Amino acid sequence: MRRHLIIGLFAIATCALFAQVTPITGVVTDGNEPIVGANVLVVGSNEGTITDMDGRFSLNMPEGKCDLQISMIGYKPQLINACDKPSMDIRLYEDTVLMDEVVAIGTRVHTKIEGGAIITNIEGSDLQEVGSLEEMLARVPGMQRSGETLVVIGKGEPVYYINGRKVMELVELKRLNSRQIERVEVITNPGAAYDGQTMAVVRIFTRNHFAEGLGVEVTGRYEHSLDYWRTNIDPSITANLRYRIKNVELKAGLNFWHTSVTDISSSQQHSWLNKEGQTHTFDLNGDKDFRYRGYNLNYLLGLSWAINKNHTISLEAMIEQQLNDTTIVLVNNNLSADGKPVDALHTETHTRAFAPNCGLIGGWTNTRYVGKIGQAEIGAQFDSYNYRYTERNRIDEASQTMFSLTQSQSQLYVAKAYGAYTIGKGQIRVGTELSFFHRFYSNENNLSGIVAFNEDMYKHVYAGYAEYLHDFETYGSLVVGLRYEHEADRIVDHLADSVFRRHENHVFPSLSYDVKINGVQLGLTYAMKTRRPEFEEMNDAVIYDSRYSLSQGNSRLQSEIKHELSLQLRYLQLTAGVNYEHRSRAILTDVALLNDGNTVLFHLINHPQPIHQLNAFVNYKPVWGFYHPIWTASMTALAHSSYIPVGNISITNAFVLKHAWQLELNYQLITPGHTSWNTRLMACSHNLSAAVQKSFLKDDALTLRLEAKDILGMTQQEMRVDYDCSLLHQFMRHDNRRICLSLRYSL
Repeated sequence: MRRHLIIGLFAIATCALFAQVTPITGVVTDGNEPIVGANVLVVGSNEGTITDMDGRFSLNMPEGKCDLQISMIGYKPQLINACDKPSMDIRLYEDTVLMDEVVAIGTRVHTKIEGGAIITNIEGSDLQEVGSLEEMLARVPGMQRSGETLVVIGKGEPVYYINGRKVMELVELKRLNSRQIERVEVITNPGAAYDGQTMAVVRIFTRNHFAEGLGVEVTGRYEHSLDYWRTNIDPSITANLRYRIKNVELKAGLNFWHTSVTDISSSQQHSWLNKEGQTHTFDLNGDKDFRYRGYNLNYLLGLSWAINKNHTISLEAMIEQQLNDTTIVLVNNNLSADGKPVDALHTETHTRAFAPNCGLIGGWTNTRYVGKIGQAEIGAQFDSYNYRYTERNRIDEASQTMFSLTQSQSQLYVAKAYGAYTIGKGQIRVGTELSFFHRFYSNENNLSGIVAFNEDMYKHVYAGYAEYLHDFETYGSLVVGLRYEHEADRIVDHLADSVFRRHENHVFPSLSYDVKINGVQLGLTYAMKTRRPEFEEMNDAVIYDSRYSLSQGNSRLQSEIKHELSLQLRYLQLTAGVNYEHRSRAILTDVALLNDGNTVLFHLINHPQPIHQLNAFVNYKPVWGFYHPIWTASMTALAHSSYIPVGNISITNAFVLKHAWQLELNYQLITPGHTSWNTRLMACSHNLSAAVQKSFLKDDALTLRLEAKDILGMTQQEMRVDYDCSLLHQFMRHDNRRICLSLRYSL
């Protein structure tokens, strides 16, 4: 009996040993990116594996088994029939997954490089729960805060577009909340389709709402300063309504905000002047107290009509009402010459800006058409912007009172037409853009030695561009572009009865190439750009700052010429980039000494030497269970042996807990170094903030968020500016220590 049992077991083992197995390979993705570490299990067996860094797996399927189960935290598990399928592409869909003590809400942020842009999907990710659009943009790869300003790393403040419409008022970034956003595209080297002056573009696309009926989004915010508890209180409210019936969508919005700013600064300016073979020194030490209060209302109306699947028309209009706008500046200056006191001066400037027509300072309209005819895509757009204001100044200085009255009225009209046609694996894009800008600017004053001015300024730009895109499939895609611009400027000085005219022609080439190699996405872009002087910079009229300080433009300024080369990289959750910039004829501020050195005149010049600048950044955004960090580090360096690079490190730590709780502890560090050719930061700036957030109701429709900003109170800025014959050392402390409470409701 024992012998038979042994023989039977041996036979079973032999059959198992020689049983047939089938090799299976596959790739697991989320539709865009490979999923690393996904579990792949043969149902009904112990056979299994995990996906590698490219989302790939391979295993042996035992005979008689057909089903594979693929699972990953944050995604819905999939059951796949693998019989007769030696190779498979498997997609997992995102899900909310319960854990022992936490709930992973949302998923990792997906980023890709395409067409010279860093594209980040917001919808469905944890970034959609951040709050306002402005707060969300600070965490998108390629962007970062520099103080209180949002910048594209290494390129400065970008030009924003929302659904193809250029944003003229940055308050719109506060009006939208992160839940309304589908994706964000950061373009560090804009190609031929954009104005030659545009150094960086951020394109924002909102979510499409196809469900009929009413939609409501309301956000209320209360912000209170910790340093100026009694005066700096800033409430705001934004309400957006939309109503869709079949293929027509109507929308309306109301935005009220109050802004209060208090900045305290001190400065020491040391100047020296050679006179009759001797060097004389002049020192101007001062303290400045800047206080601003203002509150405005915005009204928004819109209509979108999908005529059919190929043709859509949309209209939007915004009107802005200024309810209050006042500024008070208190300055104390002490002047010394050759180490001996000369004068002490206290200056108070009270400024009130207002609009004569019930506070209506202007607004904008946007009309767009997008269509498709066969293989051709066509579009047209018309934008108008109209703003006007009057500004009254009262200056109390040295026992005398001076007044000035400034009036400004601006109109901008922009018309665009564009088209694209697909030929095989390539696409041709062409377009034209016409812009007409007019500004009336006048000033009347009784300031000693400062003349009044009354000017009309006109700027017309005629542009045309062409781009060709070719898809080489596994070898990447290439975009080559060329843009031509003709600019005509005219300034009419009514008081001097003179006319200044200037014409410029520019051709801007651009190139973009992106490719994916072994899971690594690479993007290489080149663009030639310019920076034209603004009207204010070309105004030769002297502006009164104080008895010892004047400002003046320069009508002889030439446009800057810039050559930019950028390389971008993305691998899994890591995004990095490096940008090189060559600037010639850079527009910088110079200084001259007047009245035997007793008065400083700040004026603009074209720098005689080229400036070389290198910028780099790295962004890492993993998801580890309930911990969703975003780490960004950037560096700006000027090509000069004695110049120190500036570093900027941002650390966002978000903890997504069960029951829709979210905790945040964030930190930013800006290191000392040279930010521009003659400006150097002298001390570190630290910013520590914390937030707690809780969502309620179905689909987390109601969200309450409490945030503490600049907890340490160390975002002050110390800088030094070298003007060759004058050295300015300045220390500024901003009103950043604030408590913010917001309530957001979406239906």
